[in-house]
Amino acid sequence: MTDDQRTAEAYQSALDLPSFRNLLEQIQAAKILTRFVARDKRPDLIRLENEVKVMAGRVDRFYGLLGRRHWIFHESLPTDAIDTLLSLSPAKAERSLIALYADPELLRSFIRMIVFRFPAMTARRPLIELAQEDFQAGRYYSTVHVLLSVMDGFVNEFEPQERRGLHARDEDDMKAWDSVVSHHLGLANAHRTFMKRFSKTSNEEVFELYRNGIVHGVLLNLHNDVVASKAWNRLFAVADWATSRQKQPVIPEPEPSWRELLARAKENQEMKKALDAWMPRVVTEEDSSFTNHPVHAATVDYLAAWQRRNYGKMANFLASIVTEQSRQKTAGMVREQYEGFPLDGFLVRRMNLTSPVAVIVEADLTTAGRTSRAALRWIHETSTGEMTLPNRPGQWRLLLWGPPA
Repeated sequence: MTDDQRTAEAYQSALDLPSFRNLLEQIQAAKILTRFVARDKRPDLIRLENEVKVMAGRVDRFYGLLGRRHWIFHESLPTDAIDTLLSLSPAKAERSLIALYADPELLRSFIRMIVFRFPAMTARRPLIELAQEDFQAGRYYSTVHVLLSVMDGFVNEFEPQERRGLHARDEDDMKAWDSVVSHHLGLANAHRTFMKRFSKTSNEEVFELYRNGIVHGVLLNLHNDVVASKAWNRLFAVADWATSRQKQPVIPEPEPSWRELLARAKENQEMKKALDAWMPRVVTEEDSSFTNHPVHAATVDYLAAWQRRNYGKMANFLASIVTEQSRQKTAGMVREQYEGFPLDGFLVRRMNLTSPVAVIVEADLTTAGRTSRAALRWIHETSTGEMTLPNRPGQWRLLLWGPPA
């Protein structure tokens, strides 16, 4: 059994997550490709590779700083704010993190991300919003009790076949597949204090989310913004855990060997001649041929499918050797990567025709009110995954995919 197929996983580093490993493998494959086509894009791939490692390093550094205080890195945390607090001492970093949850607009955006993701969370939206009102009014004791009940009820309803609330889950149950919350200092680690039992009444102030002692009225002095903020932190981490439970059964099919494909392409004399004769050029929206290019059409179709959350159609554009059955699994993989990043709008800006079989499309993508410039790397391949010239039967497919790519 592979690491990706285990039912429970605790990752020593974010780089151990399957999504990070797969993305780095895609980048390595693309770097091999640049030996033959789009040679000038190799620095971009190296830059992208470094960015992926920075993303993973951010998660690891967060846990190294705050993991032992039982704070969890959930996927909706703003990276710029996290980068700032990583330079602080643990105590100051903790206060900086609490300040993020104290920001009404930011907290509201966190809440929106989870209440629309799960029906069981949507049903609890009124309670969550009441908890936010209490939190902003300084009624921290109420915030903690309400959010504990929300988490228990959500986890109980999320998996009807289990019907076990969060309080009935053990540490292994809270390990997640391919999620930053499943770092070895993440959710499962924090669940130990969550489940810790208390038998004697105590008026000593607590700063941990001791669910057992709090709910059973044993720990009485919990009225502070640390415990209340940890309740919010835990709610969003549990939502990420639930997402990981949904995607866990989807096991990616083995990817084609790019070394073999490139070797065959190199041996193709027609391909070699076309590569040697090719003159790279950039086509923009000002050029009459811009919208007529098949890659423009493919890009628009792909992004429109993303906007409609049609993950099955998006899967049809991914570069791979697949059967119909594995296409269905690939659709699940696309859903995993994209469902947390709804696309509000897009605009295709330019196409860099780097070779006869490779095109890089630049587009403006708007997600969560922010517009960013993205690069989509397309290659022309046959139904069996071999690169082929556009005048041959084939289809333009995405070489790298997923929001980070």
